[in-house]
Amino acid sequence: MRRFLNLWSGLLIGLAPLGATAAVPDGCGALNDPQGLARSARIILVGEIHGTREYPALVARLACAALDGGRPVTLALEIPQDEQARLTAYMASLGNDAARSALTSGSRFWEKVRDGRSSIAVLALIEQARRWRIQGLPLELIAIDKPQGAAGTRDEHMAARIRSASMTAPEMVVIALAGNGHTRLAPLSPGHLAGLPKGVDTPMGMLLRDLGPASIGSPLSRGAFFGCAPDCRVHDGDIEGPTVAVPVISRTRDRGRGPYTHVVELGTTTPALPALGIPATPPGP
Repeated sequence: MRRFLNLWSGLLIGLAPLGATAAVPDGCGALNDPQGLARSARIILVGEIHGTREYPALVARLACAALDGGRPVTLALEIPQDEQARLTAYMASLGNDAARSALTSGSRFWEKVRDGRSSIAVLALIEQARRWRIQGLPLELIAIDKPQGAAGTRDEHMAARIRSASMTAPEMVVIALAGNGHTRLAPLSPGHLAGLPKGVDTPMGMLLRDLGPASIGSPLSRGAFFGCAPDCRVHDGDIEGPTVAVPVISRTRDRGRGPYTHVVELGTTTPALPALGIPATPPGP
């Protein structure tokens, strides 16, 4: 438990640096966003490499900037909709050990999913959202992934959830965190499909194009991440990136005609381990 709490505290410190001013919601971090997406876009799709600390932290920075600008925010996470009741209860809780246990214990998502989506960084993002909500800030948290037994593809379900949320209030922004194969605004090539889980066909980003979403990708896989590909462990990225103190978001050169409208420079990513511990590596053949 002590190791879990140390990881938890470290991630929250990363999301809530000392020196944040009183005018900014608790938990903000600096963000270089010259286009002002957090204050102008209706839908922001953040395409992540699962299992890093940096992508959930980027979502927290975007949400914080939107809240600081007076906008209601809905955070949409790639978590099965079956988990919505647990998330809703946690958002109204004290955020203590009992509340975290109620959120995660007996949950197939938190106990079984090991591709990086159930990481300590995602759990820290949820905790930060709970803190903002308790402060009275206008924030909702929704699980958008397809529940077991539901009809249609995962992307169709996620797109429908985001579309419905975006219609709630005209001034609200929906900020979604999902794998970068789902957040694309362009079709997946055969090469992309070969490396993605079964069920990724038409990306949810494409299904939302009529709403004009901003879709943020990253230029290259840099640094490390935790995932099961196929063994569950920390995997090194292809190359090392530069040291980046503040994430930088910029428009793509093709002005949104490609898979993403924007790219973010995060530097070298660092792995975020599963929130409920590291699973044993499966035995070899």
